[in-house]
Amino acid sequence: MAWWQYALIAFAIAWVLQSYGVWRQTRHYQIVFSELRKKWAGGALGAGAAPAKFGKGAIALVVVDPQMIVRAVRVMQGRSVFAKFEPRGEFEQLASVDLRTALRAPDVDRALAVAISQALDQIEKVSGPKSAALLATPQATPS
Repeated sequence: MAWWQYALIAFAIAWVLQSYGVWRQTRHYQIVFSELRKKWAGGALGAGAAPAKFGKGAIALVVVDPQMIVRAVRVMQGRSVFAKFEPRGEFEQLASVDLRTALRAPDVDRALAVAISQALDQIEKVSGPKSAALLATPQATPS
């Protein structure tokens, strides 16, 4: 066989492997999304994404309760299809307005901050005017 035939076969194998990885990652996303939706059925769930051309992108799933207290944050960061959702406990139990403030800290990854902010924006949009008023008012978090 000629060299270009070997290259074509290698390309086809790489494409099949990448397709499998994307399928696995999509399945993982669906499982985590479903688990959060079932566990926090009384709250609102938002998803945000910050794709990166170079460097690490981020996808965030955020759950808030009716009082706009953040109950769960899951973040997937990475450059490959092997990235998985990880819980981010440091952002949980905060009022959503306090979470937005915490995301402005200089030590918070920019892609992470964008993804979580998009998730909060989505929650605000879907939850209506009552949640918008709660997002604008700082609240004490329960202990």
